[in-house]
Amino acid sequence: MNVRVTAVHALEEKLGYRFKDRDLLERALTHASVGEGATKVANNEVLEFVGDRVLGLLVAEALARYFPDASEGELAPRLNGLVSRETCARVAAAIGVGPALRMSASATKVGARERGSVLAGACEALIAAVYKDTGAEPELVQL
Repeated sequence: MNVRVTAVHALEEKLGYRFKDRDLLERALTHASVGEGATKVANNEVLEFVGDRVLGLLVAEALARYFPDASEGELAPRLNGLVSRETCARVAAAIGVGPALRMSASATKVGARERGSVLAGACEALIAAVYKDTGAEPELVQL
């Protein structure tokens, strides 16, 4: 078994979730740098966009539930702290997203696998992938 396959398996273990759609997981873990060559490869950018919104919605709902008497002005800073790129990057690093990423050799060489922005984006892409894989998405969403 190669290093990346082992890292993907370990990531699923830490997530506590095994993907039914393996292609969706691969797309969530594929950095845009993979498409730098002649072949266009599906990457995680659109999933990152969706995951950011899913995370925001779920955290907003949780905050409203846990702090039912709080005003919007009190909730907004909490939301911003929980859904920030820095928080997503820390979570991604903690669960081992970096080693599971699929990226070009040149991106790996310059340290992109450990870069906060790359980790944060991959974290958001994984959130969208879990959302889609569980069947929670409305029929209107087609990626």
